[in-house]
Amino acid sequence: MRISISFRRYDWVLLSAIIGLSGWSLFHLYTITFPEETYYFFRQILWVGMGIGFMFLFSWLKISFWEKGAYFFYGAIFLFLLLVLIRGEGTHGVQRWLSIGIIRFQPSEFAKLSLIIILSRLLASGEGGEGISWKQVGLSFFFTFVFLILVAGQPDLGSALLFLPLCLGMLFLAGISFKRFLVILGIGSSFLPLSYFLLHPYQKMRILTFLNPGRDPLGAGWSALQSKIALGSGRLIGKGIGGALHTERGFLPLPFTDFIFASLGEEWGFIGVLVLLGLYFVIMTRGMRIARQENASFARLLSSGIIILLFLQVFINIGMVAGIMPVTGMPLPLISYGGSSTLMFFTGIGILLSIKRFRGG
Repeated sequence: MRISISFRRYDWVLLSAIIGLSGWSLFHLYTITFPEETYYFFRQILWVGMGIGFMFLFSWLKISFWEKGAYFFYGAIFLFLLLVLIRGEGTHGVQRWLSIGIIRFQPSEFAKLSLIIILSRLLASGEGGEGISWKQVGLSFFFTFVFLILVAGQPDLGSALLFLPLCLGMLFLAGISFKRFLVILGIGSSFLPLSYFLLHPYQKMRILTFLNPGRDPLGAGWSALQSKIALGSGRLIGKGIGGALHTERGFLPLPFTDFIFASLGEEWGFIGVLVLLGLYFVIMTRGMRIARQENASFARLLSSGIIILLFLQVFINIGMVAGIMPVTGMPLPLISYGGSSTLMFFTGIGILLSIKRFRGG
């Protein structure tokens, strides 16, 4: 009886959307990799299988596990990010991966979840009382900028810049006063133009190409132009299974990772894109529902932070493919090929399920 009651406490709507999204991503990956590049498909099966295991494992852990271990998790990820700069692995002048024995992973992906956990711990004490103090604001940005600087040094500008809106979103949900929030935005906006001079040359070129796509159509602008061509060529119902010729003939760069949304649009069309967005909408609304129904400040902020992260990555990735944002290395959650991102998001979903399961006892 106890086991049956425990399973009934799962959010089966959320769980069904997650399994449906992951299953569709595997099927799509198979159709665009068969028969020459099925290595990516079989590897992703492994990551999704492990991710589902992580999701159910962490769904059985009480939320106090994450609250008590917040600073430990942050410290561990901090050390991993330092190791990436010292002895990290990568290609094309970037160091983003770390190998420990047979395990190879990308610490910057797990840094996103770790930041959410520690900010939830830090800001929970300010909810419902005197509000968020300047000390809490300062500490929040301290923890955020430590990760931002370490990740930007790899360099991984896309993930690094994600930390700032994530921090701002959590401050807003934690109840920071509107006046203080405007002060923070004003200070941040004044320093934003100066950050351009800290960018690497190729990063500056991406911004200039975004402002003028025809500036370098065969070089820096190739990815942005080809992604829009592939996405638009799918029209209403797509080219059908195995019919994404623009993707399969190699015109679309990174069709399994950063630009998988373009290949999905080419194969499944506008209808497929709507289904994909619908699944994300279900996941986000169920996550927001879990957050609203939670009484504990830490659990509410943690669940909200996970949904903010999901929304930001979906928005940035789709915006990049559609040409309304500069090109950055941002995977599409639970769709793009990649072990670290897949495992991180499944862990986050497991935490959401745990909050739902253990509510009220």
